[in-house]
Amino acid sequence: MNTTIRFHSYGGPEVLEVEDQPDIGLPGPGQVRLRHLAIGVNFIDTLFRQGVFPVPVPSTPGVEGVGLIEAVGAGVTHHRPGQRVAYYLAPGSYTQTRHVEAGALVAVPDELGAEQIAAVLTKGLTAWAGLNGYHPLQAGETVLVQGASSGVGSLLARWAKARGATVIGTAGSESKRAALAGVIDHVLASDAADLGAQVRKRVPAGVDVVYEFVGKATFDATLAAVRDGGTIASIGAASGAPIVDQATVTRRGLRMVGGPMATYLAGRVEQATAEVFAAYEAGVFGEVPITTYALRDAARAHQDIASRAKAGSLVLLP
Repeated sequence: MNTTIRFHSYGGPEVLEVEDQPDIGLPGPGQVRLRHLAIGVNFIDTLFRQGVFPVPVPSTPGVEGVGLIEAVGAGVTHHRPGQRVAYYLAPGSYTQTRHVEAGALVAVPDELGAEQIAAVLTKGLTAWAGLNGYHPLQAGETVLVQGASSGVGSLLARWAKARGATVIGTAGSESKRAALAGVIDHVLASDAADLGAQVRKRVPAGVDVVYEFVGKATFDATLAAVRDGGTIASIGAASGAPIVDQATVTRRGLRMVGGPMATYLAGRVEQATAEVFAAYEAGVFGEVPITTYALRDAARAHQDIASRAKAGSLVLLP
């Protein structure tokens, strides 16, 4: 049997059901059969589950995984049984074994364990897109990361610092702020009533770019903190989508960017993947906290995301 997590209706973590399904059989043309070793949990998984991004139901959540190829379909020439590979943004990962299009697979370094790869691949690629696509970061720029303790935000903040930027990061709890202290230049409370003013106190002219992972709850501070002519890169919206005053954006000459990170990876996936793994192995991301759950406990992982109970990356183990 193939243990799989599915939801038959939109809702909270409780809609995630454990199902033992029949064996999936051999892969079709252009596919591989992959036995998962580790499955990454991402915030976007919760948005699919809630119906924020509608998908046909019943549906299996999850977009990334690491595993061993058990069989290859017709026409697959660059992969072989027994090879360890990973993928990102291929929906349907919360399962023991699945079929994946061979074109979605990426090479992984032998030096990293499956849990480590699942912890940083999609999040690291999103951070890479933030620094090279949403806004090509230049050394010497000043950056505000709204949600710098989030899975992607923490990687982006550290990477921006390593690339020569001055980095201000926000986080919601004292413990999360303590974890960032000494890692980036300034750490502020994301719920401070005068957050924008606190940023301007440190950078009177305003920051060059804001990487926004929180959304509605911090967007007023984001507008107050960014300089005229600066960039707001909306990569996430954990608190909901902000209401944007387009007249203000136009008057101040702000550049608003967003959209799927895959857009910014087009034609550069191999480069981006290699740079993510190289940064991880070089210690740029520091010690990435990893919390593991049994696949059957996926609902608990989603509960922890909702309550913001965990920092770092969450990984399911089949």
